[in-house]
Amino acid sequence: MAEIDGLIPAELLSLMAENRVPHAVALESSDKAALSECALYIAQWAVCRAKNRPCGECASCRKLKGGNHPDVYTAKTEGKKNAVKISEIRNICADSVLMPNESDCKVYIIPEADKMEAAAQNAFLKLMEEPPQPMLFILLCENALGLLQTIRSRCSLFRLNTDGGNNEQAKALAENIAKAMCQSKEIPLVYACSALDDRQLAADTLNALSEIVRAATACGITGTLGGEQPVVKELSMNVKKRGLIGMQQSISTAADYIRKNVNLSL
Repeated sequence: MAEIDGLIPAELLSLMAENRVPHAVALESSDKAALSECALYIAQWAVCRAKNRPCGECASCRKLKGGNHPDVYTAKTEGKKNAVKISEIRNICADSVLMPNESDCKVYIIPEADKMEAAAQNAFLKLMEEPPQPMLFILLCENALGLLQTIRSRCSLFRLNTDGGNNEQAKALAENIAKAMCQSKEIPLVYACSALDDRQLAADTLNALSEIVRAATACGITGTLGGEQPVVKELSMNVKKRGLIGMQQSISTAADYIRKNVNLSL
């Protein structure tokens, strides 16, 4: 229990304690074992019948631990990419209309979600947008930028606490790049990006930068800046909405290049 609490971000644990977990959650980490472990823990929370969830002792918790809970389904992966195919997404869509057997909601765990082809992601998007009944979708990914922007915007993204100082370094670099993007000249941006000398660090930084730009875009649309971190406010006030959308597209392209092992300097 304590080990899981250490992996799951405090924000998500707080939402679980307050029973306010959104219907779609994306978990991000390079540690696949940790992703699976945390996904099962959240699924256990969703189906547990006890007052303090998950209790680990009730019939629902025991069934999930045994891998045979009827209302929790982990999508099957296949092929060279070991990804979920569109046929499997269609099976999930067909199953989603059936009422839960024992719980108040159905839980679908999607491993390697960032490796799904665009067709599979678009099919899944339709289910996410209009679920026929209470559901919890748990998407597992190494790099959330591999998800379509339309899916990312409908998920609450949480990065597991598995990367330690590298994650903090990535956040700091992302803030420096975001500040540089607020300036009219390109030289500060070139200097800020020159610190990305490691492929994993670059991927983590792009993830953090994507979240900053997404938050700034939301601020620009809603016109609210209260409670946002200073760099988000600065970006929202200095870059127009169209520019922020263009930034998000550029970040996604750069992340795709990293996944394809393109030369890092390029």
